[in-house]
Amino acid sequence: MSVNPISSGLVIPCRGARLSSTLVRLKARVIGKTRTKANMGVDRMQWGAEPWQFADLHMPDDPSPFQNAAGVPCVMLIHGGFWKSAWTSELMRPIGDDLAEAGIAAWNIEFKGWSDGDEGVWMDTLSDVLRAWGQLALLPGIDITRSMIMGHSAGGHLALMLASKAERRPWLTIAQAPITDLIAADHANLSDEGDAVRRWIGAGPTEMPEVWRQLNPVDHPADVSILLVHGERDEDVPKEQSETYARVMKAKGVEVQKLWLPGDHYSVIDVASDDWLVQLNAIIDWL
Repeated sequence: MSVNPISSGLVIPCRGARLSSTLVRLKARVIGKTRTKANMGVDRMQWGAEPWQFADLHMPDDPSPFQNAAGVPCVMLIHGGFWKSAWTSELMRPIGDDLAEAGIAAWNIEFKGWSDGDEGVWMDTLSDVLRAWGQLALLPGIDITRSMIMGHSAGGHLALMLASKAERRPWLTIAQAPITDLIAADHANLSDEGDAVRRWIGAGPTEMPEVWRQLNPVDHPADVSILLVHGERDEDVPKEQSETYARVMKAKGVEVQKLWLPGDHYSVIDVASDDWLVQLNAIIDWL
């Protein structure tokens, strides 16, 4: 495994030294590009009976520079929004477009979220995410051995949980501004109202301690490659959440990669930002 120095000054392991003409061309396409969205290949697939059980498949143009006999690599995208149904997969659509333009497929999923009067839906949420991950393996043209997960905020929490629980483990898990410690997040009153975690679970940590532990990423080491991404100026989910996860995992003998960026909670998913470009480069290097 080679090591690639990136602009943040940190190092990320990569599968091969591909920082070459391919990456230079892709950088030129990402920075200051104009693109026709109508030309993007996006197919919405309803994989379940419920209206939210769907995903958008963003496929790159053929041939992709990363295509092999098995197909193209794919990143499953999990949006954030503190597990609320008010926030949807549209948050990650621009990332799906950018990945496809770079030659990488994206599987942008939706899942059951909580709302006023419909709380405690955590089992449905996890079931949807796991089932969407399983559906990805059935898609033609996807190299499932190079399938990855990228989740933002609460989606980062779900990505880390999937990495530790799924029977088929992801090749790489990227957690952007993730909520890694639910109890600490609850104590810090994260989210607009400060009670998103307990409303998603349906009870507080003292009422259902075992459920909180089962849903807490810091309590579940994942035997897969993990990249934590966090903005230094993140006020919605403080960087301490990622730092805590990295520290706890190290104590458990699990090494994770850290990518601290200068931006905030939303710059890490803003395809017009340098924070996103660094992540795109890291994904390409991994291939």
